[in-house]
Parts: sequence; structure tokens; C-alpha cells
Amino acid sequence: QDILNAYEEAQRRYPRADARHIIIHCQTAREDQLDRIKRLGIVPSFFVVHTYFWGDRHYATFLGQDRAERINPLKSALNRGILFSTHNDTFVTPIDPLLSVWSAVNRITSGGKVLGAAQRIPVLEALRSVTNWAAYQACEEHLKGSLEPGKLADMVVLEQNPLAVAPEAIRDVGIAATIIGGREVYGSL
Repeated sequence: QDILNAYEEAQRRYPRADARHIIIHCQTAREDQLDRIKRLGIVPSFFVVHTYFWGDRHYATFLGQDRAERINPLKSALNRGILFSTHNDTFVTPIDPLLSVWSAVNRITSGGKVLGAAQRIPVLEALRSVTNWAAYQACEEHLKGSLEPGKLADMVVLEQNPLAVAPEAIRDVGIAATIIGGREVYGSL
């Protein structure tokens, strides 16, 4: 709540159009806070792999059932039209965007429990959270985040289409190649 008050005060004192303030680890935002986030134009970044790595502990120990099932409220943000990113936090979790996508889509804990099925999002939106919405968050959507003329073409080529595999298999999709600056730096096409 204090951080949202600070953003409101900053915008009141020093108004900027399209400021795109970011809240990193926006994990336990309530519905009313998401309304404020939307109104303020904040672009949250959700640490969604927490549902996998620590979801069971959040449920049983730290947050309790109701709050744990709302951790990283992606669907609530999506329903409001809030663009967001999902992230990993090295060295706390491995850097693995497909694991973030898998977590956003499935919300399965390391113990195998679905944690907050109502906050699951579709695969396409989960992919956007690690590509073009992440670029938007960094004010770099003109440069990266999607494959379009004039943008950087740094990318990975996946072995399978994450939109076509079973949702539970997304985290196991392999990387066929990585291209940076127009050069293949990993794999073989």
C-alpha cells in the first residue's frame, strides 16, 4: 500500500505521461491494489515461479490458503488489461523464461498441487509476459519483444511450439538455436 501511495505522490508532484513505474515481485497484490495499479499505469512484474518453488510453503506456512491461491494474480491483472512481465530471480530461481510461462499457465507447486487455478492465464499471454510485454515495461517495445522490421532479431528458436504442446509440457520444450545480432550463437538450424 505504501508503494502505491508513493507512486501517486510522485505523479502528483512530478507528473509524467506514460511513466511506466514498475513493481518488481508484485506477488500479493489485492484486487483493490490492482485497480490502483491500473489507474496509475504501473507495469507489475510477477515472480510467478514462486508458485512452483515455494507455493506449498506459502500455502501451509507463510500466507495461508486464501492469500497463497492469489499469489501472483496474473488473471486478475489480465482481466483489467494490465500489461505485466514475469521474471525469475537469480540465484533464488534458475533463469528460465519457459518455466515462468509454464508456471503462469499451470500454477503447479513442487509438491504437485495446483495453487490458485483461478489465476492461471492462457499460453499466449504467458509468452507475451516474457517477450513483448517485458519490452514494453522497459520502454523498449520499439526495439525488441516481437519480430518486426526494424527491431532487433535476438531470439531463441524452440524445438516445439509452446502453443501446441500440452500445458504441462511447456517447461520441457527445448531450445534448438539462439540467434543474437543475426548470428547463430547456440544450436543448429
